[in-house]
Amino acid sequence: MKISKPILIIIIFAFFLQITPTFVSAQSEAGRLAFGINAGGVKYWGEFTDNQFWLGGDLFFRYNIIPEVSLMATGGLAQLRYKTGNDVIALYPNYFGQDKEVGDFYEGTNVKINPKNQVRLSTYELYVTLNLFPHETFVPYIFAGGGILNWEPRSGDTGYDGPLPNNINGVYEKTKFVIPVGVGFESYLTDNLVLNGRGTLRFTGTDYLDDLQIEGSDNDIFLTFGLGVSYYILGDADYDKDGLTNDRERILGTDPQNPDTDGDGLTDGREVEKIKSNPLNPDTDDDGLNDYEEVMQYLTNPLSNDSDQDGLRDGEEISRKLEPLNPDTDNDGLLDGDEVIKYMTDPLKPDTDGDSLTDGNEILRYDTNPKALDSDKDGLNDGDEVNNYKTNPSLDDTDSDGLKDGMEINQYKTNPLKPDTDGDMLNDGDEVNKYTTDPMKVDSDGDELGDGDEVMKYKTNPLVADSDMDGLKDGAELMTYKTNPLDADTDKDGLKDGEEILTYKTNPLKADTDSDDLSDGEEVLKYKTSPLLADTDNDKLTDGTEVNKVKTNPLNPDTDEDGVIDGEDDCPLVAGERSDIKGKNGCPLPPKIGTKTDFPDILFIVNTDNFNFELPATVTSLAKVLAYVKQCEGLQIMIEGHASSEGNAKRNQELSDLRAKKVKSWLIEQGVNPEKIFGTIGYGSSQPKVKEPTGAELKKMAKTDIENIRKQNRRITIKVTKTCD
Repeated sequence: MKISKPILIIIIFAFFLQITPTFVSAQSEAGRLAFGINAGGVKYWGEFTDNQFWLGGDLFFRYNIIPEVSLMATGGLAQLRYKTGNDVIALYPNYFGQDKEVGDFYEGTNVKINPKNQVRLSTYELYVTLNLFPHETFVPYIFAGGGILNWEPRSGDTGYDGPLPNNINGVYEKTKFVIPVGVGFESYLTDNLVLNGRGTLRFTGTDYLDDLQIEGSDNDIFLTFGLGVSYYILGDADYDKDGLTNDRERILGTDPQNPDTDGDGLTDGREVEKIKSNPLNPDTDDDGLNDYEEVMQYLTNPLSNDSDQDGLRDGEEISRKLEPLNPDTDNDGLLDGDEVIKYMTDPLKPDTDGDSLTDGNEILRYDTNPKALDSDKDGLNDGDEVNNYKTNPSLDDTDSDGLKDGMEINQYKTNPLKPDTDGDMLNDGDEVNKYTTDPMKVDSDGDELGDGDEVMKYKTNPLVADSDMDGLKDGAELMTYKTNPLDADTDKDGLKDGEEILTYKTNPLKADTDSDDLSDGEEVLKYKTSPLLADTDNDKLTDGTEVNKVKTNPLNPDTDEDGVIDGEDDCPLVAGERSDIKGKNGCPLPPKIGTKTDFPDILFIVNTDNFNFELPATVTSLAKVLAYVKQCEGLQIMIEGHASSEGNAKRNQELSDLRAKKVKSWLIEQGVNPEKIFGTIGYGSSQPKVKEPTGAELKKMAKTDIENIRKQNRRITIKVTKTCD
């Protein structure tokens, strides 16, 4: 028989599969194994070819060697039917028997002739398929292979009436090698579940498929076709060949049709399986670099936004020209992140401020400001402090002496590491700022005392050689004379120590050098006596006795000028006569009534009735008045006050009266009986002792001459109103 018709069917089916539209990407993947089942129809071509179709099916395994080539192993079972009516029986009398009809028995058998016969077909085949569109969801293929066919021709449409004659007689072998060819398709419903269709034409190599062989006829062939499903039981679908199965991609949310879902240049599988990055995020660690750049270009860690753990994201490091794999790009001892975020230094420069100290040393070692040349603002840059001067760059005053290090180096030339450069026990700052002494000189004022001793020990002025201005250097006072350099008059005698040493040769440590009961100062300044002689006038009375007790003049050996020296005069303040009578030597005779005695040296403070005791003459004159009044019992006096013509006449009269009364009060205070004082009177300038110049004469006269005249008129006069008893 001819086979052009089945071949044509296969060609048409193949063409149909070729032009079938597809819409999605690759499904046929290498390394996958599927198990499936097909069911459909069977059609045979042989001596009894008719339009009969019957049922068949198979179980199969499909292994995809590569996407384009697969290997299939099938085990099929089919039943073909064909008609054997009387018209067919008449064609083959040698097979059915002469004059046989349906219902008769085959010649020589007890097998009834039925209007239809059935052949049970068992196939065990191996195919190689060529997958025509392996990169689509709908994958058509063509195949060819080889296999074993076992068949069993039987009578009747179910075969229950027994084997056909040649089968009974063993005329042929019922197991043959067959060559199956055909076309098919896979339509993927899911990654693993597939709808299958296949048509297989088998070249059997035998004409006994229907139990009948006619000489000169072709071998019988048969076609099975059908639909079924398969399920991939081994291997995972990976449409986009990114190393992730489709199922895994769906779980992860990636696109199984796109090998690089996030478009970062790395396949999804590499990101998930090897790198562990996020295939849905081109920048997994959100550091400003996509994962590909990190892995392939910069070799950074795409899972850590800060690969070198320096506090800066890798992307920021790249944008700043830093090394994302080196936490300290400039090798200054600081992390790049700390430089940018915390310290604001330049992570590309080891010494941001150019002070010759690395930023790390400034922060971690010296505690200085890496952005300031002179962190402590002491006038020295930090590098010079560390490397040249060995000062502390974070302290403006390393030695805590009150001077900035820069001032010490540049201005005062002192040692910034030594608080007391000159070793005078004053720190340099105090010398400059407080005492204004020279911090480079132990003894600023050259007084032979160290400045520190002057300030702390002796409290003297370190800038003045003679602190108390007494004419002696402080050092000499302390070391040589043992005087007090802070007290110009150590012994409080009224003379400066220098005057005592250099001028008067007195003892500055002894107020009364000559022990005459007058201080050296009183002798020199007030009484004009010699501080080195106890009895200046050599009158047999010490100067102190004369001044303090007798009230005589220590400069005049005969105060009352009666020819008897004060030391021998029993009345040294009142002129008398020499006498051998005990207690009467130098004493006067009783004064006559009306006798007047002037005392011009009783001096008053200008325009007051207060005695001027600053002048020694006042004391001496008052003593003379007292001695005059006390010279004998019964003596009574009148006290007169007189003034010069200088000033207002009325005021002069008032003052003269007040001053007379003042003398009276003083005498009474000294123990004089008030009855001895008859009274007081003030004459003002009405009774001058010496005529005072006026008019043109006054203008011509020298002031000192005028004052000498007026001094004589300004006086106290004692007038005797009753003489001695």
